[in-house]
Amino acid sequence: MTASPRFKKVSSLSDQVYEHLRRAIICSELVPGEKLVEMDIAAQMGTSQGPVREALHHLEHDGLVERRARSATYVTSIPLDEMYELFSIRSTIEVFAIRRTAQKVTPAQCEVLEDLVQKMAEAGRQQEIITLAEYDMQFHRHIVEWSGNVGLLHVWTPLSSQIQRFIVQSHPQQYPDFVEVGIRHQPIVAALRAHDGKGAAQTMQDHIMLIWSQINP
Repeated sequence: MTASPRFKKVSSLSDQVYEHLRRAIICSELVPGEKLVEMDIAAQMGTSQGPVREALHHLEHDGLVERRARSATYVTSIPLDEMYELFSIRSTIEVFAIRRTAQKVTPAQCEVLEDLVQKMAEAGRQQEIITLAEYDMQFHRHIVEWSGNVGLLHVWTPLSSQIQRFIVQSHPQQYPDFVEVGIRHQPIVAALRAHDGKGAAQTMQDHIMLIWSQINP
């Protein structure tokens, strides 16, 4: 089983709790509407409530949980129409970002992206959809980050966990060939290597919104 890249470096108790809960939500081990109790989570993970409270705050920022009362936190659910809107926002951000990135991307950076494509394909062959989705988000995060626009990254980052949850939960039905999910990123790398900002932008938009043509053909 391939190790998930996101879980290799954990620097604090709150990070550990955050990663544990985040993964459980993304994998549907914690389902939408499920109540998360700080005291219970702290007891299960052998820590105090402080790190749990901090982790839940982080998850709330990610949009994976919501606080409905002073001490009640629940796993969120996002209707399909709202998820479509999030993908539309994501598309706008990444299309803008890749136009800038295409102007200054280096061969070394393109190799980083190509390596992630290969890692996605390998995770697909191993049927590791969670790992595949982690590499997928790394790929897109690099492109936004390399644009040099910090504001774009600040807007994109909170969306990434919700997008990853959607990928993990929807792609097995829409894309039974997991290897294909990784390979579909190659045209993006090719456009960046050519420093084709216009082509890269169109390729990115088509790539991000493709899933909706599968859901609503």
